[in-house]
Order: sequence, then structure tokens, then C-alpha cells
Amino acid sequence: MYFVHGFLGIGAIILAYVHTLMNLSSGLIKLTGDYALWILIGTAAYSILFLSGWITDRIHWIKLIVRFLERHIFKHETSIWIHRLNLVATIFVFIHVLLIGYIMQINSFALIFYLYSFITFLSYSWFIVSRYWRFSKANVIEVKNLGGNMTQMILKFSKIKISHLRQYQPGDYVFISFPNLEKMKEMHPFSFVAFDLKNKEIVLAIRGDGDFSQQVSQVKIGEAVLIDGPYGTLNKQIIEQSNAKQPLIMLAGGTGVVPLISLALEYSQKREIYFIWTVSSKDQLVYRKMLLQLSKNQKHFHYFESIHRLNSEKLLNILTTPILENSYYLLSGSNIMMLGYKT
Repeated sequence: MYFVHGFLGIGAIILAYVHTLMNLSSGLIKLTGDYALWILIGTAAYSILFLSGWITDRIHWIKLIVRFLERHIFKHETSIWIHRLNLVATIFVFIHVLLIGYIMQINSFALIFYLYSFITFLSYSWFIVSRYWRFSKANVIEVKNLGGNMTQMILKFSKIKISHLRQYQPGDYVFISFPNLEKMKEMHPFSFVAFDLKNKEIVLAIRGDGDFSQQVSQVKIGEAVLIDGPYGTLNKQIIEQSNAKQPLIMLAGGTGVVPLISLALEYSQKREIYFIWTVSSKDQLVYRKMLLQLSKNQKHFHYFESIHRLNSEKLLNILTTPILENSYYLLSGSNIMMLGYKT
């Protein structure tokens, strides 16, 4: 859906640019249209560099420049406000169309235009307002440093329906925010390590890379949290739809291990699992003891670890060819890792 969102957005900008080449206008009509177009081009260019990772994961020197700018200028909160400029562009487009007299004289078009604009505005307003009661509420009950720049946080739900609790599936992720903390009020997504339905608790493991995640380790016990979710397709739409007799090879890179741990805890008694965790340094193996204990207790669970990414030769040293050829693969990690394994 992120891809569809981006594709439609860029497609609309291209059509708008073609529109400016084919139609000559002047005055406020031209001004509002040009303002909207340049705002959309600017936010799209910013999003491609700072939000998508499509270019930065492929060109290293651009990634270094972007990371430097993110640390010193374009922090997450700034990115949110830049993204909201799309609302300004939408208002300019609305005014732009209203000013074109010969278009608005077409009654059928005017009716559809007003109706579509009203429904869109109403839907967006409902989304903004409803989040204050549709989000689940929780409190922080544990903040623990795991090492390797990783923090484990346990949240206990204070307000959530039982029916909603049952929607949580291994491999899912949630969006969280801290409404009472400055610079932590915007929603951020994180996968969870485990979920305790009985005690209404969720365990998150967060690496302090960004301006939001770096502050997680400083959050106090008892702090209020808003939770949006759960979201995800790993369990119901992927694993449960695969052949139950087929072994699972879970290949995790760095913090990509988090959703795979929750899946391993769920399926270690049901399916043959070969769990491989690659990291850049040993101190990042923060759940090593848990995984080793799981491999000791469950005969169907096999755990392997590697410092640095695997190549085909290293993979063959871990698993036999029949296993590699007849298993179902789950990869979780950075885009760079995904690109590396694909090639």
C-alpha cells in the first residue's frame, strides 16, 4: 500500500505538470496552480530522499548525506510538518479549480467536485478526531537496556477491548506515541517481541537510531502510551497459508529479529524452524540467551548466528541443500539486507 500511495502521488504530479504545459492561464488561477504543483514536487522529492529509502539504500554517498541532514536539520518532527505541506497544496488546488469560471459552470462537474471534496475533508477530519478514542491506552511498566543500543520496553494496556486484544498476532507491529512527552507525540511503528494476552502486556525492543527511538530509554515507568494497531500479515496471510509440513527458515538481520522472535515462540512446537540471526557486532545479539534456551527446549527449533551477513557458501555450511531447497523463507531486516540477498 505504501508503493500504491507513492505511485499514485508521483503519477498525479506528472499529470499536473503536463497540465501546466498544455493549458495557458494567468492571474490567481495560474498562481494557485503553480504554488500547489511546486509544493507537491518539493514534498515528493523530500519523501524520496528522506522517507522511502529507495535511493539511499542503493547509493551509499547519498545515504551518508541524508543521515547527516537527518541528525542536524531534518529530524522526524520536521519531516512530519514538511509532509503536512501536502494539505496546503490541496487547498491551493481547490481554490485553483474554483477560480476557473467556465469549468465551474458545468453543473455536473461542480456537483461531483464539491461532493468529492466534502467527503475527503470529512474523512480526514474524522481520522484526526477519532484517534483520541480509537487508540488503545497503556502505561510503561518496564524500561530495560539490552545492550547494543537496544532498549526493551514493556507496556501494560489500561484501556482495550478483549475482542481487540485477540487481534494481536505474532509478527505484527504497532504504532506508539507518548502524548505527554515533547517530541514523542507522533506515532512511530515498532514490531513486538512478545504479547501476553492474559496480563494485557506487550514487549517491544527498540534500537535508538532516530530522534524518537533515542529517547525511549529515558521514558519513565508509568508514562502514558497511545497504541494504534496491531498491523501485519506475517502470521495469518503468510505462515498460515504456507504448507504446514514445510520447514521455516527465518533469516533476520539486526533488529529485524524482533517480529521473527514472536513467530518463533508461536511455531517452535508446531513446525521445523531454522532460525538464523546476522548482526554487525556481537553486542547486538541481545536475545541470544532466549533463542539458545528455545533451541534447547524445543527439538524442532534450530538456532544459528553470524557476525556479518551470510553468503551462499556460509549458508551451505549451516544448512544442507535439501533443507535450503524445500523450505519456506522469511527474511526480516533492512532494505540493504534485502537487496543483498536478492542479488
